[in-house]
Amino acid sequence: LRAMAGRRKLGDADEWLQGFENPFSQCSYPPEDLALEAFSSYVQKKAKGVLSEENKRVEPFATSLLDGIDMRETIRNWHEGKLYVQELRKGLGGVGSVVIVFDEDRERYPWEMTWLGENDEEGDMALFATHPLQQIVGPGICRAEYGGSLLSYPPGRMSEVWTDEAFEAARSPAERLLMAGVDYCEHKLVAYLAKKPPRQELKSWAGRYGKKIVYIPIGQFSPDTLKKLRVFHVLFGKEKREIARDYIW
Repeated sequence: LRAMAGRRKLGDADEWLQGFENPFSQCSYPPEDLALEAFSSYVQKKAKGVLSEENKRVEPFATSLLDGIDMRETIRNWHEGKLYVQELRKGLGGVGSVVIVFDEDRERYPWEMTWLGENDEEGDMALFATHPLQQIVGPGICRAEYGGSLLSYPPGRMSEVWTDEAFEAARSPAERLLMAGVDYCEHKLVAYLAKKPPRQELKSWAGRYGKKIVYIPIGQFSPDTLKKLRVFHVLFGKEKREIARDYIW
């Protein structure tokens, strides 16, 4: 254990605003990237589980166990004295994009940004959020809150999502993220975590490109976990990563 250090005190305005004039110097705080990437990996697995459940066929046992006994259906129909077996659809494919929509309020989350992953472990990201300059917490360090985010893998492929005319049919920032998620997805599945499912028109549009949107209600996840994930920091210059931990809590 070690003694708790005192919180950094505010410097003068010039020090705290250094780097803000150069938008190309913006970068993220790696520990927060790791947390979001880990959560996205969990969502990918959950999306495949949801789709597997939707696409399995269950029937009373006759001559073959197929892909195994379906315990849930067997117990549900225990009074029949029958075993129920399941047949799982093969070749569902992987999840290439994860879209998370926390809140669709346009006025509260006006800041729109596209970031490229810095290494093979990170996905490219597009997001809409509160404006970082509303919460300056350190020299060249700002705090913001996601309204929504898109992570797409592998990195290094995403163009500017927010000005791309290919997504002009989107009715909201959340729909633009979803359309971009479909467009940049190199696998068959796009996970969509939100309060409400996407419009049928978007599902059909994705289907024309051989993609499937897997909707997962965001209410299935812990509110505490989501609250922590929503907060992130924008640093103006990679050198700020060395001091960011003194201002981020």
